[in-house]
Amino acid sequence: MRHLPLVHSVVERVAAHLPPSVDRDDLFHAGVIGLMDALTRFDASRDNAFSTYAVLRIRGAVIDELRARDWVPRSARERSRDYQRTLGELARTLGRSPTDGELANSLGVTESELPELERNAHLATQVSLDQPVGEDTPLSALLAAPDGDDTNPARFMEREDLRQVLAKALATLTEQERLIVKMYYFEHLLLKEIAAVLGVTESRICQIHGRIMGVLRARIAQYV
Repeated sequence: MRHLPLVHSVVERVAAHLPPSVDRDDLFHAGVIGLMDALTRFDASRDNAFSTYAVLRIRGAVIDELRARDWVPRSARERSRDYQRTLGELARTLGRSPTDGELANSLGVTESELPELERNAHLATQVSLDQPVGEDTPLSALLAAPDGDDTNPARFMEREDLRQVLAKALATLTEQERLIVKMYYFEHLLLKEIAAVLGVTESRICQIHGRIMGVLRARIAQYV
């Protein structure tokens, strides 16, 4: 019961990118199952905090529920793969996030068509810093201060290497993009709250967030 707010938080974040037709109650129930699984499986001898581990299990259960319902059309999934591949190639070539014009041109669409394409791509992939890389380590945890109590040297070195790679990837983002990462993942603001701070629409923040995650994944994939 004490950790139920974690379920609410994860569902709120995931549902922010979903169409209204998706039942949040179903996602919450799936998240509770993920929390129960985390309570059963958590190994206190490892260096991860329970909340960090629980969020991974909760989010995994929520995403599994979405996949089981298969609510994303196959055509959208295929288009999403094209988008992610193009975004990754541009990020590697340019060494930064592509502009709307550059991305639209590479995808063969107009700039006015780009937001809807990116929204659908994000829905199909659910790219997030909370997805793990390496040995069950979420990218968001890599940005936190190193855990001085980590007694596993190999695991500590793996995390340090990944942190350095992620730091290099973050350095390629614009100031606005880094601010969005900070507010969303470390100040825990909702997308609508970030939109209010930056004076843009929530859909624009959602679009930029999805692009940031795609760029970071592409940059990190070069090294891991």
